[in-house]
Amino acid sequence: MLPDLLQGTLDYLKTGGGVIVPLVIVSVWMWSLIFGKWLQLYRNRSVEKPIQECVEKFREGHLVGAPWQKGILGIYQDFRESGLKPDTNTLAILRRKYEEEIERSIGTILVLAAIAPLLGLLGTVAGMITTFDVIARFGTGDAKAMASGISEALLTTQTGLVVAVPGLMMGNFLKRRAESVKGRMERFCLGLLRDAEAEADINPTEKDKE
Repeated sequence: MLPDLLQGTLDYLKTGGGVIVPLVIVSVWMWSLIFGKWLQLYRNRSVEKPIQECVEKFREGHLVGAPWQKGILGIYQDFRESGLKPDTNTLAILRRKYEEEIERSIGTILVLAAIAPLLGLLGTVAGMITTFDVIARFGTGDAKAMASGISEALLTTQTGLVVAVPGLMMGNFLKRRAESVKGRMERFCLGLLRDAEAEADINPTEKDKE
């Protein structure tokens, strides 16, 4: 059964002409990025902790939570050790690294999904050129020769849409998930600022006392 499936796939690819090869490359590349990004977001979400729990563990000397939570807590710890008071703008700049990491590859996924139908259209044009070339050479009497160009045109269009539609759906889904993570990052930083303010009220420094 498997050899028949592989042979059928090869026959399908041959029928699609030269454009089918870049379409397959785009599809494999896009789905590799989709799977990798989904796995990253899933792993981050599975170990993500509430703000209060992260703050409590931090006060005990432990960093817990998702990688981005630990990273922001590490930055927050550096501020505390240096005697500086972090503000909203400072933490926004410092967390940008983790926001960029969360967003990475999503733009590429959407671009690849947008390229797929254009490659399909290119295959359609190539197939129609082949068909018209056959008509110019042999007229309309050679149906078998004409069918090759028509098959190339239709298969590349179909493949381009099959690659593009799920890719756009998954790309937008991952984009929404990334935006949700960025929102939680912002709320996490605001929680740390509130913790810093509360700690300053309880243990004011000499400068605050003046």
